[in-house]
Amino acid sequence: MSGNKHFDKALSDMKDNFAGRAGIAHLADLGYPVLEIQSSLDFPFPLEKIGRVMWDHFVSNDTILLKAPGSGAGRENASYVRKTDAYGRQSFIKTENVDPDRKETTWKKTVLRVDHDIFHIRSEGDEKVVRRFLKDNSHGGPDYVSLDFGRLKQRNGTEWMTLLSLLKGDERDYVSVMPWENSITSVYHLVDDRIVRMMEMLEGTSMMPGVFYFASGDV
Repeated sequence: MSGNKHFDKALSDMKDNFAGRAGIAHLADLGYPVLEIQSSLDFPFPLEKIGRVMWDHFVSNDTILLKAPGSGAGRENASYVRKTDAYGRQSFIKTENVDPDRKETTWKKTVLRVDHDIFHIRSEGDEKVVRRFLKDNSHGGPDYVSLDFGRLKQRNGTEWMTLLSLLKGDERDYVSVMPWENSITSVYHLVDDRIVRMMEMLEGTSMMPGVFYFASGDV
């Protein structure tokens, strides 16, 4: 293959790579399952790479914060509008504030405390503890939950395997492919539909996240 052909192929691969990353970011914003994102791409992306792209994108748009809300880690200068697509998937769309008089977001740190009835079997129609807690404390979002998955994944021991065994479907795929080990301290994840479903699966276990940050100012 001539030098020009090598260059043309490299350029084509680079364009596909950028297009793939843009596609991953767009579908991730819409809440698509990890495996659906992978199957939708024209350019082959391994799941591990999709996880890295999603991580970088979610850190850049404040879906994931590396510092606690209110500590200067994003969102103070942005507004978020909840969007629902044709399939009922919900996401927050970030818009930068242009109003200099807009009030700064304030945050309330709240710990989810449960009594022993969380371990009791519920009937199908009973409301989950997590949903009831969010309903009682949220001011409409955006809200965050502290996740300590980085420490567990880096160790890759019994606790990490236990966490994955408690999850299923896209929630398991999402937790397993994301590079939580990039931050061995807690990260703060936007409470979206996927995270709510994940927390419901972890109810009644020691893996259940319990520290939440609710936006209580003008967001």
